[in-house]
Amino acid sequence: MTQSEIQWRRLGGIVAMQGSITLAWVIYALYLPDLLVQLGFARQLAGTLLIIEHTLEVLIEPIFGNLSDQSQQKIGSRFPWITLGVILASAFFLALPIIALVVPPVSLWRWIFPFIAVLWASAMAIFRSPVISLLRQATPEPKLPIAASCLTLVQQLVNAFRFTAYGFVLSFGPLFTFATGSFIILGAAALLRRVTPPSAPQLESKSLSPISSWNFVIIVGTGVSIGWSLRFLFASLSQILATQLSQDQVGWGMLGFSLLLALTAIPAGKIASKFGNSLVMFVGLVATAILLGITAMTTSIIIVLPGIILMSFAFSSALNGMVPLVLELVPVVRSGLGIGAYFGAFGGAISFFDLFFAQFSSLGLQASLGVIAFLIASLWVAISRKFRMQ
Repeated sequence: MTQSEIQWRRLGGIVAMQGSITLAWVIYALYLPDLLVQLGFARQLAGTLLIIEHTLEVLIEPIFGNLSDQSQQKIGSRFPWITLGVILASAFFLALPIIALVVPPVSLWRWIFPFIAVLWASAMAIFRSPVISLLRQATPEPKLPIAASCLTLVQQLVNAFRFTAYGFVLSFGPLFTFATGSFIILGAAALLRRVTPPSAPQLESKSLSPISSWNFVIIVGTGVSIGWSLRFLFASLSQILATQLSQDQVGWGMLGFSLLLALTAIPAGKIASKFGNSLVMFVGLVATAILLGITAMTTSIIIVLPGIILMSFAFSSALNGMVPLVLELVPVVRSGLGIGAYFGAFGGAISFFDLFFAQFSSLGLQASLGVIAFLIASLWVAISRKFRMQ
């Protein structure tokens, strides 16, 4: 691979895996409450399971990211852990609707369902960090923002449908939908394996280079602040749209915002590649904070609509920049651990968000806290510029 060349086939395999991961989580989130009710559980158990699953990510993501670094060094491949996670995740994912169909709601065996659900989420966390860390093998560092923008594009395109297409997805039934999701994960993994041959083991290196304490703190701090920023942004945005649209139309408004995030991802990635990822990410985070504050303080459609459009571009720059930012802060041989630490911190922030902020339900408070979270994230990005790996 030359300094300016992106290996598009390999990048395509990583993007396919990102799409399959996002699709599986969308299916899971849409069906989980109904499957729990079908088995005689309270619908609210879905929220508890999601909290448990995101909490487990805090440990699982960095652990298996680190293990994949070790296997990359010893055998030249991260696929032992990717394969393990994919096989387990596909099996557990398919098991969920089968359990809901065959186990009576009065049976004690129904308790196997939440247990399998947690195991599925844990298996998904096993292979995500090893997969995303492969970006470094597919893309030269100056082009990482462009590669990451492809991940943002497919993630937001798939995510967009959760706002309005839930009825369409539910109409297929759980068994067909979960089986489809399971086979898509397996197919994406097979494609990634085909376009990512093993590299030469680094047998001469007995130990992996460490990540400096400061860099690790920056990665975790950025992950937490981005996670909280995301939650505040979407919570605030739904209330902002409610002032302009009917309740039935808010979902379409959120769909539009996610589509804008997807459509602006590639242009934002090209700009970051040209002017520097951390600089563009910093500007994007600050701009998102300012635009969120402005749109939350007015009900004028003349201000709200352009503000939301500009916000989508600014926030897309921030989403694109996270993976390249992490990879700039860690040695090449520690890519898995760095990505795992970020995803773990991000998942932990999502998990404990309601515990800390559920009482702040008004638009004013949510938007104000969102502005603060975005500015804190921008501060972490600014600090990171002094600690990038040379």
